[in-house]
This record gives sequence, structure tokens and C-alpha cells, in this order.
Amino acid sequence: MVDQSLINFSIQDFYLTETESTNGSGFNQSVIFFKLKIANDNEQRGIYYDNLNLTFSYYTSESDIVPVGYYTIPGFRQGIQSETDRRDFVEISKNVSVLSLLPSVSSDIDFRVDLATAVRFRYFIMGFQSKRLQVMAWCKVEVDRITGKKANKKAIRLKHMIKNHLGGWVILVGVILLVVPDRELGE
Repeated sequence: MVDQSLINFSIQDFYLTETESTNGSGFNQSVIFFKLKIANDNEQRGIYYDNLNLTFSYYTSESDIVPVGYYTIPGFRQGIQSETDRRDFVEISKNVSVLSLLPSVSSDIDFRVDLATAVRFRYFIMGFQSKRLQVMAWCKVEVDRITGKKANKKAIRLKHMIKNHLGGWVILVGVILLVVPDRELGE
């Protein structure tokens, strides 16, 4: 069983801005700048990450979630008790101008950041890797309607779940069920 608290994802920084077009079209592009912190708090296991796929969405007034951008962080290896930061930007879909929504809403606008990846744990003492485990994480980021910046000054931790594969447990239970009846017959 894998302790889910071993991996911590948090949004350290998040803000919206609009950049002017460089091709002379006069079209301004909305951009989300973000900083994602990834921490491995385990004292005994390193982690191998597959590509980390991020989806940026916002909540409409009807509480629908509208995806506006996608970003992929290439897979990497993270050592024992280490942290890494990934900061970059994602262009918002051309058909959505979130910045035009900000002044029109009377309260802050809520965004959602979803993360999907798969991890393998490296057991250094024994020298082998675990099976790939799917990880899904998400958080809600409240953005100030005037500044376009994350309203909460503190980092926002992504809630996550690791999808455990039952293959090993099913085999273990099967072996126990096979061994227990044989022991009862032998006694």
C-alpha cells in the first residue's frame, strides 16, 4: 500500500495577464502564468514521474467547468526528500478571453487546475521499482477580479488520489485461499 501523503503538489503562484500580438493582427492573447511545486517527503523512496498533464479551467456562473488551456511537464525522476518547481505559462484558448470576464463579474473568478500522471516508486534499499500508479490531483484557485492574481497568498495544495492496482492483493488472497484449505486437510 502506498502512502498518499508522500507526494505533494501545490500551486505557489497563479495569475492572468494579456499579451499583445507580435504578428500585427491586433489580437491580444490571454495567458495564465503558474508555478507548481512538487515535493517528495519520503525518507526511503525516490519517485519516477511520467509526463504531468495539467488542465486549466474556470467555473462559469452556472458552475460548469470550461477548460481553457493545457500544459505538459515532461516526466522526470525526483530523489528522496526533494522538491522541484515548475514555472511557465499557458496560452488560454483563442475563443475564450477570461480577462474580459474579470471586470464584468462582481466577485472573484474560480479556476480549477487538474493534474494527471503516473508514478513509480524507487526502493533504493532493495533496488527495484513499484508498478505504475495513476495519480490524479486538482485544486480550486480563486483569482482576484481586479488584479488577475491568485487571491490566496498562501500556496494551494492539490487534493490527490493514487489509484491502487489490486493485482498484487488479488494474487496474495488467492495464494492464502489455496494454502489454508490444504493446511486444514493435513491436520
